[in-house]
Amino acid sequence: MGIGAFVYYRRVVENHKNQIIDEIIKVARKVGAPDETIVGLEEVKNEIQFSKGVKEVKLAIPQSLLVDGHNPLTLLHTALSKGVHELTDEQCLELAQTVRLVLADLAERISQALSDQAELKNAVARLLDANRGPIRSPI
Repeated sequence: MGIGAFVYYRRVVENHKNQIIDEIIKVARKVGAPDETIVGLEEVKNEIQFSKGVKEVKLAIPQSLLVDGHNPLTLLHTALSKGVHELTDEQCLELAQTVRLVLADLAERISQALSDQAELKNAVARLLDANRGPIRSPI
């Protein structure tokens, strides 16, 4: 069951690579990443070999998406590859929960980063409106 879980998680990450990168691009744009970072992330979507794409995107991941300073895609891909090729079923089963937690954390960090930026944008708009006239109710 452990190796099966790792194979499943690896397929999820690899099959949804472009969707994950698209979400990372949204965050990068929201935090004002340089154009070359966005272009680099877009190019990674065209990379067929996942491990090469992960290496290329390594430095382009916005700080808010890092897990203890580490690129979550690199963490996941390395662990999943090692698990499938080197670890026992029992070891994979033990680590499967960890992989799930990192995947869930990445999704949460992306959601939070996009939400924070939307809230901040709305707050700035309200302040600008307040400077021009009476404060409107947020409802």
